[in-house]
Amino acid sequence: MIKRRLSFAGGTLGQLHRARLGPLPDLSALTPNQVPAALLEKARVTWQDRARSEFRSIQILTRFLGEVLGAGDPLDVYSLVAGLIDDEIRHTELCAAVCEALAAPAFLPEPVTLDDSRGFLAAPMAERALATAISMLGINETISVGYISDLAARCRNPAIKAVLDATLGDEAEHQELGWSYIRQALRRFPPETSPDWRHLVKATLQPHEAFATRTLQPVPANQHNLAAWPEPDLADLGLLSHERQALVFHQTWARVLKPRLVELELI
Repeated sequence: MIKRRLSFAGGTLGQLHRARLGPLPDLSALTPNQVPAALLEKARVTWQDRARSEFRSIQILTRFLGEVLGAGDPLDVYSLVAGLIDDEIRHTELCAAVCEALAAPAFLPEPVTLDDSRGFLAAPMAERALATAISMLGINETISVGYISDLAARCRNPAIKAVLDATLGDEAEHQELGWSYIRQALRRFPPETSPDWRHLVKATLQPHEAFATRTLQPVPANQHNLAAWPEPDLADLGLLSHERQALVFHQTWARVLKPRLVELELI
């Protein structure tokens, strides 16, 4: 299968796009020869993966807009979700810009289409909307904010830090909107549906928990702390080791995610 590069229309469409989403950070100082040779390929692959992931987020939030419309949600919800879509387009472009600065192409995901299960697509729109809010805006955005916050706090490279900061501001807003929507949308459903939502929470958390457990299992107990993994050179490129990622997940779970889910009786 031939990979499809992320592309831009340019011309008038490009000008309108730029006016709508605002300017990109200045990445002119970020070049391949400024990156340690041992980290260049890791940086390229990581930012390419992020560009694909952010593109998927555009698709999921576009689907979510259809779900909240189909659920008959209040009008102001639609404007907020439409704004989230703009944010994810900007995040995709930010990741693509880092790829370009590192002389690596940004690609679309494969397949390009978002292939949801038949069971999910057959569910009522209100149910689908809440499922999307819980899995993406609630759980995954909260975990993402944990990772980006950790990187942004430690990054000393002005170009990469500008990208992280621009993304972080949007992502933090996304999770707040998500938790607010979840809180209100849960009221639509009778108490006997609670086990179904808790099952969704468990299924969404499972790959994150499995990754953290698998990663930290061989690590000595005295290294199960962030101080043992300072990683300044990785942070300057917006990267973190699997070990630090696993520890940040545990920290985010304990400090932010678990209290939110307990409050909503979702665990």
